[in-house]
Amino acid sequence: MILLLTGCMTMDGFFFNGSAVDSYTLGHDVIPEENVEEVSFIGPDGNEIFGVWAHQDVDAPVLLFSHGNYANIDEYWDRVELYWSWGYETFIYDYRGFGKSKGSASHDGVLADALGAADYVSETTGLPPEETYYLGMSLGGFAAIHTSLERPPKVLITECMFASADYLSDFSLGTDSPPGWFFKDPFDNVAAAKALQVPYLIIHGEADDFIDFSNGEMVFAAANEPKRFFPVPGANHSTIPATDPEGYEQAIRCWTGTGTACDASMVPANP
Repeated sequence: MILLLTGCMTMDGFFFNGSAVDSYTLGHDVIPEENVEEVSFIGPDGNEIFGVWAHQDVDAPVLLFSHGNYANIDEYWDRVELYWSWGYETFIYDYRGFGKSKGSASHDGVLADALGAADYVSETTGLPPEETYYLGMSLGGFAAIHTSLERPPKVLITECMFASADYLSDFSLGTDSPPGWFFKDPFDNVAAAKALQVPYLIIHGEADDFIDFSNGEMVFAAANEPKRFFPVPGANHSTIPATDPEGYEQAIRCWTGTGTACDASMVPANP
């Protein structure tokens, strides 16, 4: 702690809690085994990144899912099953240092891996990014929103995403530290939201005790129209789908144009 307070160390490693594996243990109770495809691709900086497709049997909207900062694809397979069950052709990938992906995680590395995933999805499906959907959870929100600046999607969705590294440290410690005091890299999602020019849905649990709800409010305030904020009362960092399953599904499917019975507040309007 003394070293942190004197600026001799950084807390950037807080964002990366991946676990490496030699193989994934994906279940097939929801998604048939023949619809699951493990792949790898080479990212823009030459790193090998591993991912998994959950294919539909017919043409379907394509969803690129960027997961959180813990473990690997196995930890988030239930999310893939959920989105697949809603009819999305879903692709999930592991950042470097997570799962089977090579290398060590870093701020720039995650951004390179996310950009590579977007390019891989576009090349594989033949769809330009503007015809696909991005959904990022927590750290995945950082990956997805910054990728959206380089490869704008049809719709961006982030869930329980932090505002910035500095805001996280100041809120948690009750300080007003100089920018960059605890974190070497900014992880600045508020700045990205200000520059974003795509329909944007922000989801956050009101009882999130890992990434406080105020982070979602800050990102929403900074974002441009068309945008929507979907708060989930009683939901913690990872419990939104279980806390409000119908509302969660409706929010995502209406914002992506794949839902029914959507009122005007639930679909993107022209800015």
